[in-house]
This record gives sequence, structure tokens and C-alpha cells, in this order.
Amino acid sequence: MYHRAVRAGHVAAVALCAMMLGSPASAQVDPDPLIAPVVFHWSQVRTPWPTLEGGAVGDASQAFWGRQVSLLESAGFTGQLFQVAYGAEQSQRNHLAAMRLRRLNQPASPLPPRIVPFFAAETFPEYSTPKDVLSPEGFKGFYQAIRAFFVMYAEYFPARPGQKGPLDAELLAKVDGRVFVALWWVPLKSYDLPASFFDSLSDRLERDFGFRAYWSVHEWLSLGGPDDVNFLFNSSSRVQRGRGTKHPSVDLLVAFWPPSLDGYSRDLFAARDGGAPYSAAWDAVIAARPRPSIVLVESYNEVTEGSHLMPSWPVTHAPGDGHWSGTPDEAHCATLPCHPLEFADTWGPENPWHYLDVTRRKIREWLDGPPAGNADLVPPHALILAPRNDEVVSGATPVRVVAADDRALREVRVYLDGWLSLTGAGSLERRLKTWALADGRHVIRAESVDQAGNVDVDTREFVVRNAASAEARDPDLPPIIVRRR
Repeated sequence: MYHRAVRAGHVAAVALCAMMLGSPASAQVDPDPLIAPVVFHWSQVRTPWPTLEGGAVGDASQAFWGRQVSLLESAGFTGQLFQVAYGAEQSQRNHLAAMRLRRLNQPASPLPPRIVPFFAAETFPEYSTPKDVLSPEGFKGFYQAIRAFFVMYAEYFPARPGQKGPLDAELLAKVDGRVFVALWWVPLKSYDLPASFFDSLSDRLERDFGFRAYWSVHEWLSLGGPDDVNFLFNSSSRVQRGRGTKHPSVDLLVAFWPPSLDGYSRDLFAARDGGAPYSAAWDAVIAARPRPSIVLVESYNEVTEGSHLMPSWPVTHAPGDGHWSGTPDEAHCATLPCHPLEFADTWGPENPWHYLDVTRRKIREWLDGPPAGNADLVPPHALILAPRNDEVVSGATPVRVVAADDRALREVRVYLDGWLSLTGAGSLERRLKTWALADGRHVIRAESVDQAGNVDVDTREFVVRNAASAEARDPDLPPIIVRRR
């Protein structure tokens, strides 16, 4: 039933942790973990749950995706689910371009979180039309939609000398040397697939691109002989185990609230509860025997509830905002999606990175064991929301810095052109009197420091361009940033 939510754009982010296999017997888990929350989905171009970077990302910049990748990597994620949606090619290209730029600028650095291609009903132009993949033409069309992504990927990561095929698969997540591919619900005329179905798809991929795939699929496609069956988006269970036996897998749930479904019941709701259930789900993974090789962390629904891992500002729903149309007992809710206010969830602590920080702690514990003496190893967060990078400003321009920590901040410092200009103990919002600055480029730097001395830094360059007249200057502005010499 949940697949009805997809078209409305309510599956918006997933975190995937697929462990690279072949570890020594003494290791706690398989080495080189692939772990990835992904805020990447076509619905983000109009989500009312804007990311902290500033809202809709239909024209997402390389800087935006660069920061997203940085957040994923700093949390311990080494892979990221990349949803392939028809009509969202520009957003997909923005993401690939950001990853390519990162790789070119840091060729000797560790790999950024690797891409896990995610194909679903949205991948196809005829979203809801059942597909006949058992006919030669139907199979060809199905494959071509998958192939299109790798053609696009090859434009950004072409093969290096000596490599087989037209692309460099270095940035693609792998299990057993095969590219990890997630395939969710796709409407088919028949799910009675031959056991060789996914081998046939891999044959085509190998012929065209030089690699075979490790297929992790929706349970309705399980008859086609996949490597594993995942349970992404299939229920409100906090922990579910996949069906693959060679490489044990598990799905974790952050939270779940399906407001676009046309039927509601308590068993379809899994509250955030401040992240406690999500933390407990990770504890189950840490204690699991045998240890999982693949962990899928479900993170989605930011359009209407915000159960994802990545930072976002909660938005209050009200009649007329497109996400509220009455309570479930109203007559029209029998045929139209309704917003069940009684299921209203809470975002949790004030720290907008709270769920990412929980993930960071749990991944570290999974790999290295609990920290000695309850040491604080999780750094704080600093993010400059305004001014934006390369923004041209004048007059009294807003300066907004978001800062938070999983425990407590000690200090937040803001520097303007290298001079300490403002301090505080949390997020800051002031106005900068730009007429006190020379026209041209300037640098603003924000530092957050937690009680353990961990530091995070964010920097922006902006351009001051003031008119010669002082008529726009307002002497009655609230407190401003003043450079200290």
C-alpha cells in the first residue's frame, strides 16, 4: 500500500550501509563500510521541509551537494543511495558534478560516499503503467531506463586507461566486486519472473559497461533470483532483516508516518520519540550475530513529516498548504489523502543534526566499540545560512549562523575578514552594516566549539556592492556585527 505515497514525493531520502566484504576473522565488522543517508530525490524541488542550506534544490549547486557529501562522510557513511527519477536529470547531474569536482580537487583523499543507484517506479516515464518485462521488447525497455543512469554517470566518471567498459566504477558502491543496485517497487504485469531475470540484466550491464550488479530488491521482485530482498519502505517495523544468506542484511527505521496514504492505522505510524527507537535499532545491529554485511537505514518523508536523518527545519502544516485536507474521519478522506493530525510527530531536540549525530555515534561504536570514559568524540556543527557564497549584498544584510552540538556548545565565534566580530553560545542572527566595509569581496567564518573542545568551521565569501548614497542607512537597526581590530 505504501507505494501510493511515492508518486506524491514522500519517499525522499534513504541511508544505505553496505559493508564491503572479505574481512579478516578478527575484525568486528567487515572492513571499508559503505554507509549513506541520502537527501536526494526529485520531490525536493518543492518540499516544504527545506534543508538547512536554504530550501528547494531543484537547481542544486555543486556547493550544496558538496556539503551534503561532507555531512554523510563525517558521520561515517561511505555510500549514498542515489534515486534515479525520470524528469529529475538536472538534479542528478548536479549531484554527479559535485562528486566529480570533489574527486578532482582531492585525488589522493579517501573516496567520498559511494553511489548506490536506486531504481523504482519514478525511474520510468510511464510511472504507474504495469510493465511487461517478460516480453523481449518490454525487457529491453525496462533495461534501457536503468542503462540511462550509467550512461549519465559515465559522462562524469569516464573510464581510465586500461579499464573495461566506458566508465570508471570507482565511485559506485560494490558488494563482492559487483555494483550494488537497489530496485524498489515497479508496477509489472506479472511478478512471476524467471529465476534468471537479474542475471539477464547483469549480462546487459556487463556487455555495455563492464560490470555485473549485486541486486537488492523489493520483495515483489524476489522470484527473479536477486542477491537479496530488502524491506525498504514496506512497514513501520524498526528493524527488519533481509533474505540474503551469504551477506546478511538489515533495514533500520528512523521514523515513519505516511500522510498521503488513503488508509490510516496506528500500525502504520512509528514516532521519532527523540531518536530513542532509532538508537535502539542501531544497538540491535551492533549486537546482532551474525553481524550484518548490509545495513539499509530508511530515512524519508521529509515532505510532510521529516523522518529523515539529514538536517531540516520542521514546518507546521495548516489548511491550504497542500498537505492538510481534514482528519481521517471526514467523508472525503475515503477517496482523497488526508492529513491525520492525531499522528503529528515531533522533530526532537533543537539540534537539527540530532539524528545524524546519533548515527555518527552508533557507527563509531559498531566499528570501534563504545568510547572510553564516555568521551565526546562527536564534533559540533556550524553552518552559515546568510550571506550565501558569492552573494552580492548591500545595506544592512542579514547574517545567520546555525550552530548546535549533540551535548552542549561552549562558544560560537564569527570572524569577518579575519577579525573576531561576534561571539555567542548558540545560533546567531544579526545584520551587517555593509556600508562600513569597502566594496568588493569579503570573507565570513563561523566556528562552533563544544565542551570537549571539538570544533566545526564554515566559511563563505560574499561581495559588497553599496550605492554611493547613504540614504538607505538605518541608524535604528538591531545589534550588528562590528569588526574588532
